[in-house]
Amino acid sequence: MEQRPAVFIHIVTWNSEESIEACINRAVNQEGFVLGESLFIRVTDNGSHDHTVAIIKGLVRPVITLVQNTENLGFCGAHNQGVTEFLRCGLAALLVLNPDVGLEPTCVLRMFEGLARGPRVGLVTPKLLRALPSLEPIYPHVLDAAGMVLTKSCRHFDRGAGEWDRGEFDSAERVFGATGACVLLARECATDLCIPKSISDESVHQLYPQLRRGWHERAQLFDEAFFAYREDADLSWRAKLRGWQCWYEPAAIGNHVRVVTPERRRSLPVLLNRCSVRNRFLLQMNNWSWRDGLVSFILGVVIRNLVVVVGVYTSERSSIPGLHEARRLASRAFSIRQWCERRQT
Repeated sequence: MEQRPAVFIHIVTWNSEESIEACINRAVNQEGFVLGESLFIRVTDNGSHDHTVAIIKGLVRPVITLVQNTENLGFCGAHNQGVTEFLRCGLAALLVLNPDVGLEPTCVLRMFEGLARGPRVGLVTPKLLRALPSLEPIYPHVLDAAGMVLTKSCRHFDRGAGEWDRGEFDSAERVFGATGACVLLARECATDLCIPKSISDESVHQLYPQLRRGWHERAQLFDEAFFAYREDADLSWRAKLRGWQCWYEPAAIGNHVRVVTPERRRSLPVLLNRCSVRNRFLLQMNNWSWRDGLVSFILGVVIRNLVVVVGVYTSERSSIPGLHEARRLASRAFSIRQWCERRQT
């Protein structure tokens, strides 16, 4: 299939009535693209029970595709539905976009241009600024993410998160990864990073039975065992292992309403914290190897993990099931790591 120089934007909604209209209106008005010709938008709703679907239908834009799930497939499952549609067409790039992100007019164009920085540039991440519910940026500007970094202790952070935007992150550069709120993937990269169906998802489906339906049809770009939270770090790490580069493009700007931050952990829903605990272990089991070095093993695999386990049992016991879930998913996670190792050779 001939590749078309066009972008496929995929948005997953779940009770997103506060921001979805502003998100779509900004997405359809991207400079350098024509909706329905070089820019295609699909929204997959994860069974919202607010007015999200009604708002989307009320926009009356026939070239925007709306798909409604009757159950919540999580960030990963629902985005994989969109990835499947993207891979069926001949478009050049996929933009994974949160419904609480408002793109500035040239954001998609600058991200798309970033893919030309090298033959192995497969992901591009923009400068994200903290935003109001209207998706207008907070003034003075506060950084939400300027790409992602991975520390020696296997912790991943959004660069500059919560800092005033004073220009420290105004240079385009290679970074470890991209936040899942807004990331552009080249077609070849997205295809290369999909987890093969030969790796069983039975342990995942025992945790999330709703993911069993349609699993064989969904491309597995995002690891559905994560369901939601930290799946972007997993994808970024997998891309690094496969030899793909992620570039940060500061000229591409989006505004993001950030809900999940470390300082708000105690006020977050129990299930979200449980996913966070489980997925931090999955992240390592999927991707860490001795190639990361002895320091990483001591600081990340031993010390940091011990701190987390002790913290869960002493101060966040509601996340104990997350530890058990990680154990149940371990065999599958190591299979993913072995698959990725084989593909590196």
